[in-house]
Amino acid sequence: MVQSTLVTSEPYHLPGYLGYVPQFKFRIGGTYGQTTHEILYTPDKQNSKLPYRMIEEVKFKEPLARSMPAQEEGWSNTKLKGSMVPGYTGYVPKGQHFFGQRYAQACDNALKSFEKDLIVKEKSEATLKMVPRRPLTPVSKANAFPLKPRDFDYGTSPYRLPKDHSEKYFVSGYTGFVPQARQLLAKGYPVITQQALGIHQDLQEKRNVGNTATPRLSRAKTAPPGYIYTKQTGLIPNYTGHVPAMKFKYGKTYGTTTVDALNRSV
Repeated sequence: MVQSTLVTSEPYHLPGYLGYVPQFKFRIGGTYGQTTHEILYTPDKQNSKLPYRMIEEVKFKEPLARSMPAQEEGWSNTKLKGSMVPGYTGYVPKGQHFFGQRYAQACDNALKSFEKDLIVKEKSEATLKMVPRRPLTPVSKANAFPLKPRDFDYGTSPYRLPKDHSEKYFVSGYTGFVPQARQLLAKGYPVITQQALGIHQDLQEKRNVGNTATPRLSRAKTAPPGYIYTKQTGLIPNYTGHVPAMKFKYGKTYGTTTVDALNRSV
């Protein structure tokens, strides 16, 4: 059978190969495949010191042999198989432990290692099932750790607990405000919050001594309904309505500036 002259004979490098090819820059007039074929296969033995090279064809064994049935192993609906194609972006079990090899070979070794681990796991589980288990019997009928009666309901705020209570503190990670805690340093968070709550409770007790009258809340004066601009009170900040001559006033707060906005007192 006569070989076609249109097809470059093996071995040769495909166009786009970025590796080093000896004496390639000194050869011109031929295609990339023909030039690399001449360098790799028929070097000039008189003028060149290149050794005789032959590229061996790499054959991959597929499909990947599995020692366990697919349904029991969980491989019935999977893309993991022999001769994995480079560019696969899915997860390959134990693939991070194999490197320095071709992608298909590394995936094959990783899957074989993972398959061995599955076999060892199933054998160990079968061994554990064979071990007889004795029922656990209580040492005594009496409760070894009796529960103490709680004087407060579970979840009561530390602010409402007595000063000497063991749970009057906040756990680490609490992001709320704790009064009097800023001045306490170099201690654990539960200890700091317990001391801070104690100081806060003492200050509250001192303020309440002699002040038995019930505080009365006075409601701020508001404008009568139907009126926006009043003589005694100003407008609330962020009011988006029109205020007469507002752009000519400055240097004061919004509430002070809007008092008697219509200048009725003049």
